[in-house]
Amino acid sequence: MGVCDTLTHVDDAAADTDPLAATLRDTPPPAVQALPPELRERLAEQVRAGRARQRQLGEEAVASALKGVPLPVRGLLRKALG
Repeated sequence: MGVCDTLTHVDDAAADTDPLAATLRDTPPPAVQALPPELRERLAEQVRAGRARQRQLGEEAVASALKGVPLPVRGLLRKALG
């Protein structure tokens, strides 16, 4: 059974008390839940930073890819890529 198989949906009350669960929008695996609160908070911060970086890199990749597309088509392609 993989890590993803052990995750269960976290309710709003649990998310309010555990910043990692709120960040993941799910209950972390038992091994991660066993970590001290300060480490779970640090892990949550790292997950948020990773997601922000991933979003930034995606936006940069789309902008870079659109540079090679003819101007009249860029708007349509940007819209299609989201």
